[in-house]
Amino acid sequence: MKPSNQLLKQIYSLSFSVNSASGLSWSQTDCKSGMTAMQTYVTKVAHDVLKDTKEIIGDWSAIWGPIVYANDATSNSVHADNTMGMYYNESENTIVIAIAGTNVNSPFGWLVEDFSVNKTVSWELVTGVPNSGNISNGTHIGLNILLGMKNKGEETLIEALQSFLHKNESLTNIQIAVAGHSLGGALSPTLALYLLDTKKDWDVNGQTSLGTFPTAGPTPGDEAFAAYYEKQIAADNIYYLSQHNGIDVVPHAWQKDDLAKIPTIYDAYIIPPSDANPSETLTGTLASAAALNALSTKNIIGVPVNRYQQISPATVLEGTFNTDIDNKISDKLKYIELVLPLALGKYAVYLRNLARFAAQAAVQHTSAYHTLLDIKTFMTAYEVILKANKPKDQEKKEPYEQAVKEIAKIDLQKIDEAAIQLAKENH
Repeated sequence: MKPSNQLLKQIYSLSFSVNSASGLSWSQTDCKSGMTAMQTYVTKVAHDVLKDTKEIIGDWSAIWGPIVYANDATSNSVHADNTMGMYYNESENTIVIAIAGTNVNSPFGWLVEDFSVNKTVSWELVTGVPNSGNISNGTHIGLNILLGMKNKGEETLIEALQSFLHKNESLTNIQIAVAGHSLGGALSPTLALYLLDTKKDWDVNGQTSLGTFPTAGPTPGDEAFAAYYEKQIAADNIYYLSQHNGIDVVPHAWQKDDLAKIPTIYDAYIIPPSDANPSETLTGTLASAAALNALSTKNIIGVPVNRYQQISPATVLEGTFNTDIDNKISDKLKYIELVLPLALGKYAVYLRNLARFAAQAAVQHTSAYHTLLDIKTFMTAYEVILKANKPKDQEKKEPYEQAVKEIAKIDLQKIDEAAIQLAKENH
């Protein structure tokens, strides 16, 4: 399936729409009310998206979900670790399976599904296809979560897909587009290949064709997995369109030569101190540079050689360094050394560069795609819907603010600007 530009924008819009729970959490003391409230919220946002954006993305209806998953569903505070939904458009005769990206406040998403790359799992063990390579342990865990999700009727995605095809036996040439951003950019091609390899089990009448549209995804598997996938693409068994921003850090993981580019990806704009080693541009510390170098040039712990490889072909989009955000961070932290302990003052430039790097990485991985994928009109409408449905007493930070807080440990909303100004005047 090669979609029109109009349909492609609809696919991407639906892909981004399932990220509604990102940055939010729900309290519960009874092991269930928070989960219920979170699912209700995600369902309501999806309903409003389908109802209120028809003029932008066309007429879509929900077949299944979206369903939200929390790894620790009985804790006192729950958040979404995964979200997925399935939608159908009659005029396009297309089903979209949309998979959410990493939730910014999901340690499970970051540490397990994204970063659990020290071990791999044979694809043959997943689908029974021999000589089909290996996927990362994190991708395998994420895939199993997606396949195990159930709606209120205790129906999985594949069971809902089977049911839809059975009820619509007269339909033929249905296009199935599996899409996702970030974590969803690794899971969407993996789920699409799973559907292809098991197609005889759920599409007994051959009513469908498959395509996948990942954006900004890290590498899901090794070179043998990529080779197997590319054979399916070459044989027209699956349509594959992977797109990523060339200055987005995330899709540089986990292929060896791409990893090596991360520390200096913004060197033309974030100039390291004159006494810094070039490989220390990211943070100005040997520890982080050494960690990236270990991943890119030597090994991933437990794996003798890093054999991760992105699936080809991939379309690289030309992102633009966001000078507005960079200037905002630079101005906010311009005099931060004046309020640091004397012994730490010399490290202010490194701290400032780290904050600038984190902010830029966040922007290039999130809002930059709204322009690159030509979905700004939808995203503007989507933000209005999110604001209207925002849970009480919850505030969402901008992605760049969240990144700076998590990576540089600086809360930009709480910087004591008065103290910095006073220190500046007394300097």
